[in-house]
Amino acid sequence: MRVPPRAVRRLLIDPLFVLFAVVGAVLGAAVTVLGLAGAPLDRRLRLSRAGALAAVYLVAEMVVIIAGFGLWLVRPLLRARWEQANLALLRAMLALLMTAAGRLMRFRLAVQEPPAGSFDCVGRPVLVASRHAGAGDSFALIDLVANRYRRTPRVVLLATLQLDPGIDILLGRLGACFLRAGADGADATAVARINTLAGGLTAGDALVIFPEGANFTVRRRRRVIAGLRRRGQSVRAEVAENLTHVLPPRSAGVLAALDAGTVAGTVVVAHTGLDGLVSPGLLWRALPLATPMTMRWWWFPAGRLPAARAERTDWLTLQWAVVDAWIDAHRARLRSPERQESSCSCVAAPDDRASTRGRPVPG
Repeated sequence: MRVPPRAVRRLLIDPLFVLFAVVGAVLGAAVTVLGLAGAPLDRRLRLSRAGALAAVYLVAEMVVIIAGFGLWLVRPLLRARWEQANLALLRAMLALLMTAAGRLMRFRLAVQEPPAGSFDCVGRPVLVASRHAGAGDSFALIDLVANRYRRTPRVVLLATLQLDPGIDILLGRLGACFLRAGADGADATAVARINTLAGGLTAGDALVIFPEGANFTVRRRRRVIAGLRRRGQSVRAEVAENLTHVLPPRSAGVLAALDAGTVAGTVVVAHTGLDGLVSPGLLWRALPLATPMTMRWWWFPAGRLPAARAERTDWLTLQWAVVDAWIDAHRARLRSPERQESSCSCVAAPDDRASTRGRPVPG
């Protein structure tokens, strides 16, 4: 899908979206009440939960559009504080949505960090390479980066997401790199843009990238393997066949970010728990969520990464194999009747943010 120019989005789509959001929020509130009235038929109140969350999301979008326009009007007065004002708005929007997801959907996030003292990136930018799968995983990750670890997220994402005004306005003003669908190592423009973005990173920034290029599903995994074999990439196809929970990573974006030489290190992020909710029907049947999203990350200092590009590609593929194995092990532990409480360094509940702010951790 071709994304309209920025002027069209700001002057036409955003005002229309505000009207749509008002109507949608009212309908969401009505659905919430209707769901409560039908509680005897659905004791899990799934209709009410979905309607209320939709209303909250649309109100948040409306606030972002209006507040974003207000910030644009006073930009000459803000000067150097322009970016910080938009970052504060992003953090508030994410906090609201995560709190609403926690209260309405019982969303919980358990974070497993490396041992304290095993990483050091205070005051320096980092690269975050994350798995992409399940409902809301990118929101949870960006919230973690922005609100828990107090980093400024510079995100690489699909251009079609610019059709969401909140994402377009806030992440766009924070330097997001919007790429067309299907951009890969053969797309020199995409590689150059990621390299430029990484080259401009400063202290406190986190460049967030999803090397798989798309949300993982079993069907998409099969298509990727078939496509690799059709193009004669038998080695990558064999790698993909050995990865059962993730897609084979595309190394071009990560290599472009590392080539800039600005990051203190790379954070590799795995997560599981909600990755099976790949359709509205599955998500509906799972409400309210009984399983938390468990997130695990590993820290790799820049100085310890291979120097050669081919070796860096192999390193990234190896890390994705580790992510795949971790997901397997985590699921097996959950299935075990003798499983014990996970030893997480933190459980990020929606209302438990203040105690974790300002920690010098890459995110």
